[in-house]
Order: sequence, then structure tokens, then C-alpha cells
Amino acid sequence: MRSLLFLSIILSLQLSTSAQQFKKGDRVCFVGNSITHNGDFWHNVQLYYNTRYPQLGVEFFNCGISGDVTAGILRRMDADIFIHNPTWAVIMIGMNDVNRPLYDAKRRDEPGIKEKQQEALVVYKRNLDSIINIFLAKGVKVIMQTPSIYDQTSKMASNNLFGVNDALKTCAGYIKEFAAKYKLQVVDYWTMLSTLSAQVQQTDSMATLISQDRVHPAGVGHLLMGWEFLKTIKAPAVVANIVIDQDTKMSQGKSANCVITDLKRDKSTISFTVLEKALPFPVREDQQKALELVPFTDNLNRDMIQFNYLDPGNYVLQIDDVEIGKYFSGELQRGLNLALVPNSPQYQQALKVQALYQKRWKLESQMRLLRLMEYRHLNVVKGKEKLENVQNYFDTALVKKPDTDGMKKNFIQYLKDKPREAEIMQALKGSLDSLPLLNKTVAHKFVLRKQ
Repeated sequence: MRSLLFLSIILSLQLSTSAQQFKKGDRVCFVGNSITHNGDFWHNVQLYYNTRYPQLGVEFFNCGISGDVTAGILRRMDADIFIHNPTWAVIMIGMNDVNRPLYDAKRRDEPGIKEKQQEALVVYKRNLDSIINIFLAKGVKVIMQTPSIYDQTSKMASNNLFGVNDALKTCAGYIKEFAAKYKLQVVDYWTMLSTLSAQVQQTDSMATLISQDRVHPAGVGHLLMGWEFLKTIKAPAVVANIVIDQDTKMSQGKSANCVITDLKRDKSTISFTVLEKALPFPVREDQQKALELVPFTDNLNRDMIQFNYLDPGNYVLQIDDVEIGKYFSGELQRGLNLALVPNSPQYQQALKVQALYQKRWKLESQMRLLRLMEYRHLNVVKGKEKLENVQNYFDTALVKKPDTDGMKKNFIQYLKDKPREAEIMQALKGSLDSLPLLNKTVAHKFVLRKQ
């Protein structure tokens, strides 16, 4: 029993001393290219914060632009990033700066190709230093992220620009160099993804943690990145640690991040009420394979309940009259992780928070498409402030090009959404109005009955 008490003390200390990286009132801009623009990896971070710290209210902003490079970030600093008044800038850039087409096998013997590859890295390093200095000069705290990988080791059929991932490793080296120089924290996606890719490709040479284009991580890769980010900033593992002992006072003393009341025990039934101070993190179906590759649950998602002094036998656990499952006494004494029980009221509440954010992310995506078009494609259009000039450009210069179907789709969406920009922005601003009530934790009635 002393060991259990010691464990509870340690967990309580972790919750109090492993303070969250971001604080109440922080405004966090994630800055980068398409991997940030699409947002899934840092959306996982955002969802973690709003389930683990329900009333903290940290604001996260998407400052990614598909196809962007360091020079693009420098050009849009004031209008697209500082407009959010950030307290933090979280930067990941490099996938496009290395100029991937320079690594096409068809260009291997092209005169000066090695020099062009090297020059791209020189420009990247110089611009990245400027970006960091601009943020620091304005009092914005910075977290650096290495680029994710270009999967040049998978044997899948898609074209392989071999050498790109080596160039990204060089970018990662520059980032670590600047982090040491400016005393910044680094989230190293490149090393983590390279290591895990090698692991999965040992048994399946065509496997990838990225996607068929070798560039953009899918759901699994993004959860792995979210895990790496949260692990790096020492985000706590404990949602709550509920220990049911002989009475309420002893139980509360051994528990963490929860309040236990009204504990009653007899030979066949234990009942009590628990107010947990956080919600479990809901893992999407398309992310589940990540749980097989890294200890995400142990590192970040421990919503534990443990029963002491149980008679041997089989038990049924209910929360708010919902049957959670049937367990042997040994399982309950070792501890049950409620974060792995999707039908629990706590997990179902977390799913509602996730659903709210998914609606927000759709609105966010609409706004980022507008910024993408304006910063990367409409800069060549004179009088782009008038929609008829954009329409004319689409009808003349763009529509004749057969290789721009993706771009045509974006232009059509831009022409549709630009007149509604104020409406979309207003909806985005109000999209989390219900969050303080939706993610506010509530007390639940637990009943454990012996069968």
C-alpha cells in the first residue's frame, strides 16, 4: 500500500509541476506550409489542450500556407501572422524550400544541379534566421519544429525524388543549430518519423507513415507528430488518477486531478461520485495504428481508476447507469484506463468537444484557402481586390491550362467564398462559443457490483 501511496504522490506532483507549456491568455500561431495549413498534427495538440485543460482558453491560429517557403513567411508576417497578436510562434518550414524538383532522377546529370540544391539550403538557412529574429524582436516566444520526412525509403510505386529527405535532414540540423543559439525548444519530427518509418518498412517495404505523395502525413503520421510535440513540451500523461480505498478521505488522498465524494462500500457494491478535472483524449479511427507504434496512451492519455480491497471475483462497472464493462477483481486492482473505454460518459463528452472542433476546422479551412490564393497565386493579378479581375484572370490565363485542375478547383472555391469572407470569419470567431460549457467536466456516479 505504501507503493500505491507513493505513486499517487508522484502523479500529483507531476500534475502540479509539469505545468502546461501554454498558459491562460496565450495566442499560439502555427506557422508553416501545407502540412501546417492542413492542420491535423497541431489540431491534435489543440484538442489535447481543450480536453486536458478545459477552462484554460488558449487560442490557436492556423498560419500555414500550402506550398509556402521561408521567403513567403517573411512576406506575410504582418498581414497574416502578427495580425493575431501571438504570444507564441510554432514554426515548421522546409519541405518546399529544398526545392524538391531539383532531386528528380531526370535532372541528376544536369550541369550545376548540386550547386542549385546547395543554394536552396543556403537561402533557407538565411531566411529562417530572419524569421526567428523577427519573432523574438517582437517579444513572441518561439518553438522550432524540424520538417517532417519526405518518404524516400518506401518501395511504393509513386515517383521518388531521392535525396529530398537528406536535404530535410540538413534543414533539421540548421533548426537545431538556431535553437541552441537562441535557446529555443525543438520538436524533432524528422528523427521520430525516420525511425518509425524504418521500423514499419522492415516488415512491409511498401508501407509509409506519410502518404502516396511521400510528402503529406496522413492521420497516423499527424497523430505521431502531435504525440511528439506534446511529449517534447512535457505535457502530462494523467487525465485523472482515481483510487478507491476504504473510505472517501483515504481515496481522495491517494487520487490525483479529481474530487471523490460519497464513497459507500459493502460486500457486494461500491458506489461513489467523482468529478474529474480533465477529459480523455479521443483518438480517431484513422489514427489508431499510431497507438501500436508509440506509447501515446501511457505518455498522454491515462484516465485511471483503481480499486483496493476487492474480494476475488467478477464485477460490473457502471458510470451514470451506463454499463462500462465486466472485469475480474485483479484487473480492477491493477487499474483500468477509462481513456480506452469509448462508451464512458467522459469519453463521449470528449467526442462532442472533438466534433465541435471539426466544425471549426472546416471554417478555418475556408479562410486558409482565401489566404493561400491571395498570397501565392493572385499576386500576379492586377487589381486583385476586385473579384471581377480575379474572374477575368481565371477565364483567360488560367482556364486554358490543362495541367491546373487542382488550381481551377481552388479558384472556383475562392470566387465562391471571397464575397462571403466576412460571414465565414464571423462564423469562425463564434465557432467555439459553446466550448466552455461543452468541455466543462461534471461529476459522475460510479457503481461497482460483484456478480
